[in-house]
Amino acid sequence: MIMSMNIFQLFFNYLEERPYNNVYQNIKQNVDYLEAVTKETELSQQFKELDLSDEKRKIIMQWIDAIQAQESAYTTVVFRMGMQCCFSLLMQLADL
Repeated sequence: MIMSMNIFQLFFNYLEERPYNNVYQNIKQNVDYLEAVTKETELSQQFKELDLSDEKRKIIMQWIDAIQAQESAYTTVVFRMGMQCCFSLLMQLADL
């Protein structure tokens, strides 16, 4: 398990460090992502300006953390599934 995660981390790092077609360039060209980030920033600012008790803030922050954890888990699963499909295809092409 540790070895396979290291392979995925190395691959992800390689994709980030490429001088062209890298993660940063793709994100900067993704209009939907940029729009979502802008909206998230605006909503975050509105949230900070709300007059909420500490308890209500804590509940909202726990909810946000839970959503982000779920999204991270889904992203990891999709990435690993994609990598497994790629390796499977390579094995089939190599007749192994």
